[in-house]
Amino acid sequence: MPRSIDVKQAILATVISVEKQSLDSVMVKLQSDSLEDAAEIVSTGLNCEQSNKRFGSRLEVTCKGDPKAEPGDKVPVVVWAVKQA
Repeated sequence: MPRSIDVKQAILATVISVEKQSLDSVMVKLQSDSLEDAAEIVSTGLNCEQSNKRFGSRLEVTCKGDPKAEPGDKVPVVVWAVKQA
């Protein structure tokens, strides 16, 4: 009988937008089809990451300060993925 194994892995997501939220807060929206298969988001390669929310293949990351990202950039996202053994 197959069992699942949690595996930490890094995937690349594309920055689709960077929006200023307040004087010191920026929302970065990322997209990658691989995000849909992730059990949990661990972290991203964005500077000053404060929090994140996933919506299917999209990820919204709130950063305090300059995330040093622009639309079209590729950003690593570390996730817990579930693999079948």
